[in-house]
Amino acid sequence: MKKILHYFLIIAVSVISTSSFAQRVKVSGALGGSAYYGDLVQGAPILKQVSPALTLGGSYDIMEKMRLRLNLSFLGISGDDKDNKQKQFQERNLNFKSFIWEVSAAAEYDFLNTAEEYSFTPYIFAGPGLFHFNPYTVDRFGEKQYLQKWGTEGQGLASYPDRKPYALTQLNIGFGGGVRYDLNDDLAIGAEVFIRKTFTDYLDDVSTTYVDPAVFAAEGNAYSSFLSFRGDEAPYSNQHPGPVLPRGNPKSKDLFYSFQLKLTYKLSNLDWGGPLGFYGGGGGGSRGGGGGGRVRNPRSVL
Repeated sequence: MKKILHYFLIIAVSVISTSSFAQRVKVSGALGGSAYYGDLVQGAPILKQVSPALTLGGSYDIMEKMRLRLNLSFLGISGDDKDNKQKQFQERNLNFKSFIWEVSAAAEYDFLNTAEEYSFTPYIFAGPGLFHFNPYTVDRFGEKQYLQKWGTEGQGLASYPDRKPYALTQLNIGFGGGVRYDLNDDLAIGAEVFIRKTFTDYLDDVSTTYVDPAVFAAEGNAYSSFLSFRGDEAPYSNQHPGPVLPRGNPKSKDLFYSFQLKLTYKLSNLDWGGPLGFYGGGGGGSRGGGGGGRVRNPRSVL
């Protein structure tokens, strides 16, 4: 985590150091909420399943309506069978939480030309990301337990050679959209939804079938059984379902997402890279000259 933050800060300082040459460069901060979709939350989250989400970012305009962006995000996800309306999931009685950090890159496209005409635009974006997660729970004895190391679905056991421990740092594909309103030439506010499609089914440590407690005892750690099956904890007194019944749904990968309010600031003194072109705008030179600010079509300003 420290290395990722270190490299991000180096990039951010490099971007800021070029601010005296850049009208194309913007920095941003966003604050809002995050949640996940998977085996423990299979629809819209309730309020208690929403965690705080913070994003810091920078972008570079390659055209008037398109830019490249780099973000560093900190967010949380959680799920609890107690909140499920279906009795079968309530009696499964699993729960988890996880902090996530993510570095992502994306191409972003504006539907309206804010460089010359409009003060408001919807936009879309997509690109890859690298994220780290580590699901944990509080066990029946009140102790915090990180779940991956316990192999709750038989990962690492000889009886389940196809079940390998899942990686805690993985790639994702992110996409989303938002709206942005320019308060002036340098400052904009907006709102954004950012969805991350992952390649793992273990954000929540739940994916496939149960493991026989006798197998845990013989090949691993008997305590893993207490974290794998929790339907016998109060207020429930269910019997272990055995290794045949599903614990989760391995056919569907997990995803997580955020919804945030965003503030964007343009680092503006001189154009860097020449005119943006393509839409009749751009042009180099200092903003202190006769160019001043933007001249928009009054009919187009929202």
